[in-house]
Amino acid sequence: MIGEIKINPPVATYSQPATLGDLRRINFIFGANGTGKTTISRVIAQTEGASHCQLIWQGGAPLNVMVYNRDFVDRNFNQDSPLQGVFTLGENQVEAEREIERLQPEIEKIDEQIASLNNQLDGQDGQSGKRKELADLEPELREKCFKQKKLHDTYFQEAYSGVRNSAEKFKEKVLSERDLNSAELLTLDELKQKASTVYSKGLERISPLANLSADNLIQLESHGLLQKAIIGNQDVDIAALIERLGNSDWVKQGRKYHEQDPEICPFCQQPTDHHFSESLTSFFSEAYDNDIQALKTLQGNYQRASEQLLATIQRNGESGNQFLSLELFNAEAQALSERLKGNLALLDNKLAEPSRKIELESVEPLLAELQKTVSEANDATSSHNRTVTNIATERETLTSQVWRYVLNELADDLSQYQSKKDQLNQTIRGMEGSLRAKQQRRGELKEQIAELEKQTTSIQPTITAINELLHRFGFHSFHIGEADGGRHYRIIRDNGDDASRSLSEGEKTFITFLYFYYLIRGAQSPSGITTNRVVVFDDPISSLDSDILYIVSSLIKGVMEDVKSQTGQIKQVFLLTHNVYFHKEITFNRARPSDRALNEESFWLVKKQQQGSIIERCNSNPIRSAYELLWEDVKSANVSSVSLQNTLRRILENYFTMWGGMGKDEICAHFDGRDKLICQSLFSWVNDGSHSIHDDLYINHGDQTNDAYLRVFRHIFEKAGQLGHYEMMLGEQPALAEEA
Repeated sequence: MIGEIKINPPVATYSQPATLGDLRRINFIFGANGTGKTTISRVIAQTEGASHCQLIWQGGAPLNVMVYNRDFVDRNFNQDSPLQGVFTLGENQVEAEREIERLQPEIEKIDEQIASLNNQLDGQDGQSGKRKELADLEPELREKCFKQKKLHDTYFQEAYSGVRNSAEKFKEKVLSERDLNSAELLTLDELKQKASTVYSKGLERISPLANLSADNLIQLESHGLLQKAIIGNQDVDIAALIERLGNSDWVKQGRKYHEQDPEICPFCQQPTDHHFSESLTSFFSEAYDNDIQALKTLQGNYQRASEQLLATIQRNGESGNQFLSLELFNAEAQALSERLKGNLALLDNKLAEPSRKIELESVEPLLAELQKTVSEANDATSSHNRTVTNIATERETLTSQVWRYVLNELADDLSQYQSKKDQLNQTIRGMEGSLRAKQQRRGELKEQIAELEKQTTSIQPTITAINELLHRFGFHSFHIGEADGGRHYRIIRDNGDDASRSLSEGEKTFITFLYFYYLIRGAQSPSGITTNRVVVFDDPISSLDSDILYIVSSLIKGVMEDVKSQTGQIKQVFLLTHNVYFHKEITFNRARPSDRALNEESFWLVKKQQQGSIIERCNSNPIRSAYELLWEDVKSANVSSVSLQNTLRRILENYFTMWGGMGKDEICAHFDGRDKLICQSLFSWVNDGSHSIHDDLYINHGDQTNDAYLRVFRHIFEKAGQLGHYEMMLGEQPALAEEA
């Protein structure tokens, strides 16, 4: 069955979307001519111009749709060709019929199973079910992936190039990398550090730092002179005295003064002889002078080596190498400089007092720490320079490592996604396989039924039945006969002449309806007679006499009884009409309490308002009488001017013809000016009838037309002394009516 009909504008008189939902087995749709009823039947038939509107089938299994409307009449009652034959099951093929009856329930059972599978796959609304669950996995994963991207987008823009601005593309990249990426997993800090170099613009090589070496300094620091007490010759006669004094360095200084004044002792200022001078000279021998000279050389070498080392350290500190920990380097360099200064001071003291023993503090541990800092910077520099040399390869490697990190962060989400996806895919594949098997089985059963139908079909039973109805209801001037070897009908007179061109509109309508009536119980081809179907009757009693109206309603009631009892191939009926009496006749049901809709039926009203046609669902039968329906239109605030004026005329015609009272001229005399013209136009039925257009009496006065006609309409009842009837029909309270 059709569960829902969606009318999507633009189509005919519908400028806004309209929906008929929760449809039942029997659906009554009432509306005046021109409101949009035939559009609904065309949407159900999916004719050209209405195919963009949507039919939602229960269980997702479409049925054969058969629609009786003006299009059907024009298409089938073509005067240049005979009607197509309606094939029905022959009356003498009992075994074939029994076999068809046996197979048909199996097909219906399979149809139910197919509908159940379709519901599980796509839901009753076509927007849920397992396929929807599977589709919903993608946006959920997409959101999680894009959230991860936003966390580090600032650092890894280069790695995300091409997918940064699309959540869907980013998700697809993640899934692609999941299957291919085998890069090394680095920490976030490591990735950021590499990204600052590899992804930077204008990348250049960096000069390495000079290595720090002080082997000569270390060697000098262990020289034997530093621990040697440099003193004079011990064989001289004054050596004992100098040793006793314990200060040969003081004696050496005094020797300089004695050389200036050889006759005076520089130590005690007493006269000296030549022997004293020779003793002093002999004490400070050539060996002594050699040691002093060697000590001076050691000091000079240490001084130069220190200056060279400090100069190298200074150049490293001023190099601007981005990988050098400058603060640590400067601190370590300062410590080394202080130690060198201290050692140089010790050497100066040694020269001043050669007899003293000194021990220099080793610069080796401080230099080792300083060189370690330099080596670390040089290692990073070498890596950087390799990157510069192989920048394309490095960027590709880092990009893979970034995506490897993203995959690691999303590992749980990807695992859950894949698990659910695999499970749903397996379930869906199983259902689809079962669905294909059942569809194949249904096709096989239908082929069997089609073969049986070919053996048992004939148009003769339809000819006989239609002719019996024609004669029973007084159509004796023509009947139905075979044409084209029993494949089509033709309409003929008793003398054999073609009657199709001479039929009245009523005869044409009735014979076409009978043709459709038997078509819905058969088919236009030898196969397909027993297929399930949806039937639509759109104004089937147009141009028919009242007697024929009840014949048509009786036949349609029989169809509805089959649908209610769920016997036969017709599973759902739509009945559209503008005729109040036909609607009341066809909807009459003693079982319906207070006109409330039964479970198997629905009621709908189609109205044409200023903004276009609308469709309203009614909980009960909305039609009571034609006269009441006219007053319902008056109550509506949103109705076109032309429709309203015609409705007001018909109310006045019905009421004043029945009640009499004041005449038209007498009532119109109570009005003046434009209101009098409006009053005269509303009473124009007196002379011309209510369905003509009176261009000489009124024109469209714009947006205020409805208000003016409604005001004059009310005053007519007031002037005629019938205001109570007006208030009753509109449901107004008398007090409110007087205020109005």
